[in-house]
Amino acid sequence: MTDILLAAAAGPGDLRAALRAGRRGGTGPCRVAVLDPTPQRIEQALALIDRGEPWQGGNDLWFAPRPAPPGGTVFLFPGLDARTGPPPDDVLRWLGRPAGPASGSTGLAERTRATLRLNRVLHAALLRAGIVPDAMAGHSAGEWSALFAAGLFAEPAFEDFARTMGAAPVPDVVFAAVGLPAEAAARLARDEPGVVLSHDNAPDQSVLCGDEDAVGRCLARIADPEVPRRVLPFRSGFHSPMLAPYLPGFSAVFDRVPLARPSVPVWSATTVAPYPDDETELRALLNRHLVEPVRFRAVIERLYRAGARVFVQVGCGSLTRFVAATLAGRPHRTVSAGSATRPQLDQLRWAAAALWAEGHAPDLPALGLTTPAAAPPPSSGPAPGIGPALSTGPAPSTHPVAGAYEAAVAAVSASVETVYRTWRERT
Repeated sequence: MTDILLAAAAGPGDLRAALRAGRRGGTGPCRVAVLDPTPQRIEQALALIDRGEPWQGGNDLWFAPRPAPPGGTVFLFPGLDARTGPPPDDVLRWLGRPAGPASGSTGLAERTRATLRLNRVLHAALLRAGIVPDAMAGHSAGEWSALFAAGLFAEPAFEDFARTMGAAPVPDVVFAAVGLPAEAAARLARDEPGVVLSHDNAPDQSVLCGDEDAVGRCLARIADPEVPRRVLPFRSGFHSPMLAPYLPGFSAVFDRVPLARPSVPVWSATTVAPYPDDETELRALLNRHLVEPVRFRAVIERLYRAGARVFVQVGCGSLTRFVAATLAGRPHRTVSAGSATRPQLDQLRWAAAALWAEGHAPDLPALGLTTPAAAPPPSSGPAPGIGPALSTGPAPSTHPVAGAYEAAVAAVSASVETVYRTWRERT
C-alpha cells in the first residue's frame, strides 16, 4: 500500500489552511494530491498552492487551482514506439491474472505482440480503477488496441490476432522520425519516389518511410542541425503504399475477427472520423489504415473540436507529447497510464492521482493508495535530495515576499525530478 494525501477545498486559501491543520479530504474544485506525503513534500505542496499555478506530477505532487476543462475523456492507444517499457506483470498480479509471456526479441512480431498486450492490460486496469472513456483512438497499430478495447473487435479473437498480425511478411523499408511538420517533411522526399510521408504526428514531428538509402538522403537535406531526426528500430512499411503487395496476409487476419457494436466510438486516424457501422465499409477501412498515412495530429484536432479535453495514453509511447504539441495554448490535460522507465503499476497510480487532482473520481483504494488518518506536520528542515529548504517563517498570507520566495523555490525544486524523468523517457 502507498500513502497519498488528498485534499480539496473551495479555493487556495481554504486548501492551504486545511493542509496546515492536517485535514485531508474535503470537497471543492481546488485540489492537491501528494504521493508518499512526507513533511517536506507537504511543505512543497503548500508553496505550490501559494504560487497558484497548476502543477502536474513533478516530485509526485499535483495541484489544480480549478477543475480540469469541462469535456470528454479519450483513451489513446500507442502503437510501436522506439522505447519499450517494463512488462506489466505487476499490473497483472494486481488484476489477479497470470504473468504474461517473456519478451526476448526486438523483432516486429514480438514488438507488436508486446505493445498490444501492454495496451490491453492497462486498459483493463484503468476500467477496474473506475477510469472510463467517452471515446477511443489509436496511433498506428494502437488503433487495433482501441478496436478491441471498445469491443468492436471481439475479445476472444485477441490472442490469435496479437500472435499473427506482426508475423505477416512486410517490405524491407525503414521509418525515420523528423522534428518537422508534415508539409516540410514531405518536401524532403519530393525528389525521392521511394519515400513517402507515413505519419503526421504533431506540429513538430512527422515520419518518413521508404528505402533506407533514399530516406538517408532525405535526412541529409535537413539544413538545421538542431532539427531532430532518427531512424526507428523497426521495419514494416505500415501506412505506406509499399505495404500494398503484402496486404492480403493482413486482410486474412482481419477477416477472422468477429465484429460487434463498440461500447464507445473509436476514431480512425485514416479518415479522422469514427469507424463506420457498416461492416463492409469498416473492413475496407481496416485495409486502408495499413496503406494510408496516420493523421494523428488531425484526429486530435477533430476530437478537441468535438469536446474532448482529457487524453489518457493507455500504453507506453509519445502520444501525450504529440497531444500537448498539437493543442498547445488550449485548455486540455494529458496523462499516461504506461511508462518507459518506471514499474507499470506505479505509473498507473501516478496517473490516477493526476486524474483525481483534475476533478475525476478514480478508485484510489483499489489501486492500493491509502490516506492515513493523520497528516504529518509540514517540515521545518530541508528535503533531502530535493533542493534548498523552504522558508519556515511567516505564512505568505501575512508576509507576501516570503510567500513568493517559498513558492519559487518549491517550483524549482520540484522541477528537478520532472526534467530528469522527461530526459530519461526521451533517451
